[in-house]
Amino acid sequence: MTNNEDIVFSRDTVEFVTVAAEYCAYLERSGELSRKEFVGTMLKLLPLLYIKAQMLPADEPISEDSLEDFVTEESYEVLRITLSELLGSRDAYLDVFVDEMRYSDTPVTKHISEDLSDIYQDTKNFICQFQLGINETMHDAVLQCREHFAQYWGQTLVNTLRALHEIEYNTPEEENEEQEYTNDEI
Repeated sequence: MTNNEDIVFSRDTVEFVTVAAEYCAYLERSGELSRKEFVGTMLKLLPLLYIKAQMLPADEPISEDSLEDFVTEESYEVLRITLSELLGSRDAYLDVFVDEMRYSDTPVTKHISEDLSDIYQDTKNFICQFQLGINETMHDAVLQCREHFAQYWGQTLVNTLRALHEIEYNTPEEENEEQEYTNDEI
């Protein structure tokens, strides 16, 4: 096996592919779920996604060409809106780990739906690039995903996890029951 095949077919890469695919598939069917069910599963999937992304191997890219994006603005927006409706009033949260906070006296509001959609966009692009089955593309997709995790969505994932934890453990039971009733009604 060559070095790029070692990276593409390494245990760490295969495990990340598995978790990333499950994350994407779960978000794609989120419109069928109750808020409580969705949040509970996200609290299990996100830490696993974080761990597996951390373990992706490092190397140098093979190609100088940029990788193709598969997630369109439209599909991103549909997912974001679906998640926003599912999370309702609990979608927004205050974030203290953003650069704007250093220069502001007011808190920065973030949205779980947007954060999860951002992570989805990068992981779904990765999965689609990987499914092409071209070793060089798969190799570079692993490296790009690892880089994007380090630079962008890793911190977003951790911040979102904090907000989801708050929903799971500090939401009044009546609010959870109301959300489940609303989703069952639809």
